[in-house]
Amino acid sequence: MKVEKLVEYGLPREYVETLLQNGIDKLNPVQKQAVEKGLFTDKNLVVVAPTASGKTLVGEMALVKKAYEKKIGLYLVPLRALASEKYYDFKKLEKLGFRIGISTGDYESPAEYLRRYDIIVATYERFDSLLRLKPSWLRRIGTVVIDELHMIGDDERGPILEMIIARLLRTNIQIIGLSATIGNPLDLAKWINAELVDVPYRPVKLVEGIYDRKKHKILFMDGREEKIVHRIGNAALNIALQSISAGIQVLVFVHNRRKTEEWAYKLTEHLGLFQHLIDKRKVDELLKKLKESPSRVEREKLEYLIKRGVAYHHAGLSNIARKVVEEGFRNRVIRIVFATPTLAAGVNLPARRVLVSIKRYSPLRRKTVNIPIYEYKQMAGRAGRPKFDPFGEAIIYDANNNSEAMKYIRSPPEPIYSKLNNERSLRIHTLSLIASGDANEMNELMQIYKNTLFYKQYGNLENLKLTIDKVLDELAQWEMIRFIGNKEFYATSLGVITSKTYLDPLSVNIFIKNLPEKPREFYLLFLITMTPDYMRSKPYINSRLVDYYENEAIILAEDNIIPKPENFMDEYYDYYMYKLWAQAFVHAKMLHDWINEVDEDTISEKYGIGPGDIYSARDTASWIAGALSKVARTMNLLSMDEALDKLSIRLEYGVKEDALELVKLQGIGRVRARTLINHGIRTLKDLAKTPPSVLEKLPGFGPRIVRLIYEQLENLK
Repeated sequence: MKVEKLVEYGLPREYVETLLQNGIDKLNPVQKQAVEKGLFTDKNLVVVAPTASGKTLVGEMALVKKAYEKKIGLYLVPLRALASEKYYDFKKLEKLGFRIGISTGDYESPAEYLRRYDIIVATYERFDSLLRLKPSWLRRIGTVVIDELHMIGDDERGPILEMIIARLLRTNIQIIGLSATIGNPLDLAKWINAELVDVPYRPVKLVEGIYDRKKHKILFMDGREEKIVHRIGNAALNIALQSISAGIQVLVFVHNRRKTEEWAYKLTEHLGLFQHLIDKRKVDELLKKLKESPSRVEREKLEYLIKRGVAYHHAGLSNIARKVVEEGFRNRVIRIVFATPTLAAGVNLPARRVLVSIKRYSPLRRKTVNIPIYEYKQMAGRAGRPKFDPFGEAIIYDANNNSEAMKYIRSPPEPIYSKLNNERSLRIHTLSLIASGDANEMNELMQIYKNTLFYKQYGNLENLKLTIDKVLDELAQWEMIRFIGNKEFYATSLGVITSKTYLDPLSVNIFIKNLPEKPREFYLLFLITMTPDYMRSKPYINSRLVDYYENEAIILAEDNIIPKPENFMDEYYDYYMYKLWAQAFVHAKMLHDWINEVDEDTISEKYGIGPGDIYSARDTASWIAGALSKVARTMNLLSMDEALDKLSIRLEYGVKEDALELVKLQGIGRVRARTLINHGIRTLKDLAKTPPSVLEKLPGFGPRIVRLIYEQLENLK
């Protein structure tokens, strides 16, 4: 289908012209079928097609159509990094007069300002929070595009996405779900009352292969064989070196953060002959950006590797380092990246050849297990760069035997099943429905839950109702809801603020049950790290380190510096809860170091984590502290409210209390704030009195930063 034909479906000529300018003169089979099945007639769609098959354009066209109709379109993604990527992709539409917005945090804000945007990119969690807060512009939404629809099967995000869709199904809003890996797409399409677009089209052909250990060969499914002659280590390293020798750019997936770094360094020992291929000018440009990383250790490690065309990528990297690695790989300055699988579900980073591990260590089972097929498909889908490669190659390198590897190539992804029926999810979403006024009796609750995938797949709500009954009793016991007679209920002010701040009701209950008489910094940090909201996304800290600090935790508990472990147990001793208590103590210590301005490298070395882990923990803890401050205010605990509010800001910036005023200015972080204080500049008033020439002589204060500071000071006047 020629793109000019889109005018007949109501898309304006000027938008079609932008597609033509971007080299899109006709729709591919995925896009064509989506149009034919009702993309522009408000029909719901489930689009299942391989990675890089143009699914995003399907969503974009629907959003553009709605924008021309003066309706708001939303594009939902699971990760903040993915939200940023899609936001910048859609920014190109601004030249057509569209306003593009993004919203990924600030859960308690109704964000009325978003009403001025035509297209909004948001995370699942953020949109879920908006459905609770009900800003006025929700009525103007015409289409919601849900990227990575297979996340329905995720234990953590699945119930959030399921409840978003259940709520949307009660409206006339068009729902478009996009995914590359769904084993039962027809089931999801029937649930959403959608047309199914299931097209196995890829713009770049995918050739899958397996590494035969006995023959030392890659056996490709197109009949080719490639003998691996290098012997520098394991199969992944041997194939990687041979690929680079042939001028092939490689992405190696490894299910172990430590190994990504080890293997990257190991490979560089054998790349001496290829140094002349590195573009030193482009490397220098990358390394200049890497200098912005707050971690000296991170800078030095990656600088050594990038100079040799190698890098690693995992959640422990700072955002700056991750962006440098991604940019270097996209621009082919970096020829090989060793990455954990989070990259496959995050940013768009294709490679000609992708090496895939199907083995992962399970801490729960204490042994190596095989990954699900859909995870393999996600990683394999990264092979092949549109417009650059005639085909992409995905190679399984660590199967026990060839038949085990063939199972992954020949089998479809696993079916997706609802993960809604667990206490935590139902506790959060039931309170949300009551607090937002969507349900005030059991029948109303069950009518909404009838719109869920759980009901579609299992046909009855009896099991769900049993869990909901238990949840309602808990919420009433915690004084978050009150019953009127036997049937009706409503949310108390405590329940409303809990829902609005997006906290798990159990987190709030833990906080209330363990409230200290006076706000104490370390005690509050411990309560934050003990909440399920922190626990669900905490960075991993080695159990040996937890054991090392265990005695210190016990002593501090006896002195009431932190709550005792039995505070978090029922009538009987619970070993699992005790271990969580011990872990929470170490995380509280780490955050305590952070807010007392211990540098990133020292924290990383002390706790065995990366800069990215520090920032992830900081973001979560800062949000929880800020949310709990509002809970304290609702309970009229004003000194606790103030203490938690300050703690939230200190966690955000990683500063002592005396730097809180200075970090209000953009460009002044923890390091520059401490530099100013050490030179006698303690307040914004002090700063305004200081001549620019004096500031420019301080370490870390160049002309650009100084100019930015004084512009803000001028505005504050």
